[in-house]
Amino acid sequence: MPAGPRPAPPLALPKAVYSKHLAPARVTEVYDSYWHFAVERQRVFFRRLAGERPPWTGDPVIGGYRFTNAYRASDRVSQYLIRNVIYREDLPSSDEEVFFRILLFKLFNRVETWELLEATFGAVTWSDYRFDLYDAALARALRGGTRIYSAAYIMPPGGSTFGYPAKHQNHLRLLEAMMRAGTPARLRGARRMQQAFDLLRSFPTIGDFLAYQFVTDINYSQLTDFSEMEFVVPGPGARDGLSKCFASGGGLNEAELIRLVADRQEEEFERLGLDFPSLWGRRLQLIDCQNLFCEISKYARVAHPDISGVAGRTRIKQRFAASAAPLAPPWYPPKWGLDTSVAPSPAEQRAESLIIASRRPTMDMRTYQREARATDRVPLTASGTVDPVAGLIVPLLGLAGETGQLLSEYKKHLRDRDAHLMFKERVAEELGDLLWYVANVASKFDLDLAEIAAANLEKTQGRWGARPDAPHIFDEGYPEHERFPRRFEVEMYETVVEGKVKVRVLLNGSPLGADLTDNAYDPDGYRFHDVFHMALVAVLGWSPVVRSLMKRKRKSRPKVDEVEDGGRAQVIEEGVSALVFDYARAHSFLEGVRDLDYELLKTVASMTRHLEVSRCSLGDWQRAILYAYGVWREIVKHSGGRVLVDLDQRAIRFLGASDAGATEAIVADA
Repeated sequence: MPAGPRPAPPLALPKAVYSKHLAPARVTEVYDSYWHFAVERQRVFFRRLAGERPPWTGDPVIGGYRFTNAYRASDRVSQYLIRNVIYREDLPSSDEEVFFRILLFKLFNRVETWELLEATFGAVTWSDYRFDLYDAALARALRGGTRIYSAAYIMPPGGSTFGYPAKHQNHLRLLEAMMRAGTPARLRGARRMQQAFDLLRSFPTIGDFLAYQFVTDINYSQLTDFSEMEFVVPGPGARDGLSKCFASGGGLNEAELIRLVADRQEEEFERLGLDFPSLWGRRLQLIDCQNLFCEISKYARVAHPDISGVAGRTRIKQRFAASAAPLAPPWYPPKWGLDTSVAPSPAEQRAESLIIASRRPTMDMRTYQREARATDRVPLTASGTVDPVAGLIVPLLGLAGETGQLLSEYKKHLRDRDAHLMFKERVAEELGDLLWYVANVASKFDLDLAEIAAANLEKTQGRWGARPDAPHIFDEGYPEHERFPRRFEVEMYETVVEGKVKVRVLLNGSPLGADLTDNAYDPDGYRFHDVFHMALVAVLGWSPVVRSLMKRKRKSRPKVDEVEDGGRAQVIEEGVSALVFDYARAHSFLEGVRDLDYELLKTVASMTRHLEVSRCSLGDWQRAILYAYGVWREIVKHSGGRVLVDLDQRAIRFLGASDAGATEAIVADA
């Protein structure tokens, strides 16, 4: 099983070497050793797995002292837990039983203690558990000089809480309390690792570090399915390792530094020219990077003795004695999908790791809504029934709260700029929380999130662009005399009739409709509003008013003539014209305006929703209105002028008094 060449012993690096490549954070030379250690320790794992004989490394520190694997799940105790405690076909697989076995095993964290219990009771199950029997079995082992606890981490004795003289008695009572509190079911309902961590942390004697270790072990089972990249809690050893690797955190706390390292692992391996043999394509997770900081804390005591950490320790306690016995084939949680029967080369593993790093799991909206709904903790009334009011208020308040959190992260980004190294990750987390609450509200109103998303996308596409399938020539296929000319020119000019200033519109030298006034007490230019109708012809291919004036009504189809070209449609168009004119007047006749009010466009769409023009998008309407008033302002400025209407180009142009002085407002076909 190839694992790459064996390296020479670690280089003697200059003292107090600092790097600013993670600025504003500053790292020491121990930081580079962190990555070299991860690579070499993982190579040792694969060499042992391949049955190679020792020594498995040229690094005297790794070869001479005991270190855990680069991946926590590959360690001996984790492998035993996964294979012999969690995934047992001969033991019950209910949530309660699996949780009971995991916590019973982890409270002692010692393989020999589990095997002692199995030898004593046979099947270790919650249904057959009795405190007095388990207490007696463990007490006998202690009296015989048998260690029942691992030295990997210290379990608080718990005597002040449960009142028993023996440590194991208090821990058995702790496990009973967790079972009675319905912890397995509550863990099943937790939607985030943080929630599960908080639940475990709420029990006496379980602090931050133990709660994080326990939730990680539980997550190996089918009881939960959190991403190991979601959450991390640095232990004492990891904090010491971080203090040796980072001269300055650049404003990041310890957990954020671990996340930074996990997120940058591919870049760091590439920077140092290292081929990391990953765990069959699985990247180092936050828990693994946390463990590696604990291990580099020990490694640096020998490799970098002049770099002191916060713990102040100077030697490694446990020496390593190599065994020629090969490792048993590893077995990982099936949900990880690792094919351990094949060992790719380091280069192949590294390439696969890079692919996985760039790939994020995707999910359709209905699946997300369904799975999110399963994690809803619906508030109950005093009688134990679902509280419908609180059940809706909670996600609504959640939307407001998470929006505030998102704004807070952006505030930090504006304030700290590049020093806010976790900005994108934090934004992604807050957006995810918002999505959960959106899905929850949709479920409470019996709405389909996928349908909401599709409708919203249709709305936004319609708002900002033409619909690809929306024809803008509605008289295609009609007789020529019932179709708009595809290109024509109209002339508008002011004339005085009986003392009133009116606007006359000419088409091919002949009047097009009656002369128009402003129909207002004060002149406001509405007399030139036929420009708006012409813009509708050019951009939308629609105007019942102009069609009637040009005598181009589609009489060959009586129903179309009645509905689309008749009096009601003309009145609606004039109503739209008056509405838009009033809006334009309140906004400097749209000079300098690029986007119209959404409510205006929705109103226009609502007024015309039963007509053929409803196939045009809000974006089409916006373009027609903006370009209409671009030409209208020129017409008013010149007290008239010539206008070119071009349906094929979807263009309306102000030509002015002469072509040489033409000012154009061109609508590009969407």
